[in-house]
Amino acid sequence: MNPEGIDTSALLTMLGLIAAVWAIVPNTARLTFRLSLNKLDWFLIWSVLLVVHAFFFEPVLSALGVPTLGTWKWGFDKSATQYSLFLLLAGYVYWRSRKTKLTRRNLGLFDELSTSLLHGRKFEELAELLQLHLEPALNLATPEGIRSRLADAIRPRRPEMQLTFNEDRTITILPDEPTNWLAQHWLSARQRLADLVGPSQKVQRQAVSIVKRLLSSRGLVTHLAISRPYFCLQVIARVKVLVESFQDDFFSALLADEASIFYSEIKNNDNWSGTGRRLALPEENRLMRFYCADVTVAGRLGVYRSVGEAVLARIDTDVMLEKKLNERLLTFQDVGKHHDPVYAGLMFFRIMVLEGLHQRVTDHLWLHYVTFFASHLVDRARELRSEDDRREFATPLGYLLYEIVDATSVWIAEAGVLTAPGDELERAQQDGDHAFISFEAAETIGRVIHPIFMSSCVSWGLKKQLLTVALSTLKELETFVHLAPLAEVMRASLIQPYHLPERDEYLSTLRRAFNAQDHVLRMQLNVFKQQLDAALSHHE
Repeated sequence: MNPEGIDTSALLTMLGLIAAVWAIVPNTARLTFRLSLNKLDWFLIWSVLLVVHAFFFEPVLSALGVPTLGTWKWGFDKSATQYSLFLLLAGYVYWRSRKTKLTRRNLGLFDELSTSLLHGRKFEELAELLQLHLEPALNLATPEGIRSRLADAIRPRRPEMQLTFNEDRTITILPDEPTNWLAQHWLSARQRLADLVGPSQKVQRQAVSIVKRLLSSRGLVTHLAISRPYFCLQVIARVKVLVESFQDDFFSALLADEASIFYSEIKNNDNWSGTGRRLALPEENRLMRFYCADVTVAGRLGVYRSVGEAVLARIDTDVMLEKKLNERLLTFQDVGKHHDPVYAGLMFFRIMVLEGLHQRVTDHLWLHYVTFFASHLVDRARELRSEDDRREFATPLGYLLYEIVDATSVWIAEAGVLTAPGDELERAQQDGDHAFISFEAAETIGRVIHPIFMSSCVSWGLKKQLLTVALSTLKELETFVHLAPLAEVMRASLIQPYHLPERDEYLSTLRRAFNAQDHVLRMQLNVFKQQLDAALSHHE
């Protein structure tokens, strides 16, 4: 008999506290906790709890003949030992929760947890989860490395389908599998071995499904773009293979938030590198450096499409933006432009294409998006007012049209920096000291000018000024003999932007604007004048 009885008050207190805490913990947190622990962890947890209970029921166990620990040492007694075990258990559980690793064994639980967070729109919790586990999920979805290649080599090929035409005119489709018992078992053994070496095809399909479901959510991608943009950059190359819209949604979210890193980095990039008109790429501008430090990354990921379409969508659908662009210029030229999505997108193209020029790539990086920027902006321009011709830029929209023409002219003129007298330039040249992008920009300049000249909503003063920018670049090209082929392409683009005979209206406006230029500039561009006169006479 135990005259003192078994005091379970401390045990009841601990169990009650655990039950109370577990009851108020959200379901998502419980799933996260379960994701952190594997079978070995649960074995250790239950073992420690069993030992703690054994101390409480020591009199019963002694009566049953179970050996005890004997005399306590180092000042420990039963209560101190129970407390120490609980403390060690809590520390171990916390440590394991910080060392969670996503594997094929807990992928199903990760699926359940991420789906719960996504549908509950708990994007911050889900973002933390993805920061820990998206990389392993991508490794399971698109396995790489030696283990993956070895598993693919071991895994048997899927049997081809065999068609059988029956007498009743039906068709039977059966897999062309071996009928031999030994061959079937050999293929089955290879499949099991391959699944042990690397993730099985079932696991891969499940991982692909999880990644697609999560990163196809525009709400989640928007949250990630604003709160964890550099994390997005870490995985964007791999994610884009599975979710093509991820990069598009990423830049759409960046452009929609004036406080995003896109605007701040574009503003920080407004400085010269010391080489021609090239802009510097500061180390802290991680997004710009990711795409432009090696501009082939921008070409491979097609970032020009993501940025270009995001800008066009804002121009076409944002009513408030349209209103702002048609108001008075005020401080837009100095301050407001740094918060404008069209200017930010245009500057991204300006920097990226200049990097393409200086890195000698033979990809035009879809600089032709500037033609769409110009035409879409013109479509949103308000009707002219009497005072518009008295201002250099009557509206922010007019200033943006100037920036578009200026950026295109800069891409053309940069050929003078990248080449030297005596170089032989050809449009199709793609090696050596070529200017492939400059030729593409020269062909584009006319398609930028064309919608501006054809619009009744652009002031005459602005039309003349924009042509001055283009003609000044043409004059600069004609200064160098080796740039004559580039100058010829630019002249042809201005006179026939689409390689077709232009209507009288465009050519007449072009001639009128040319005649309104400074007389010195007109004299220096005699070849352009002759070609323009010839095009006009062809229509008469």
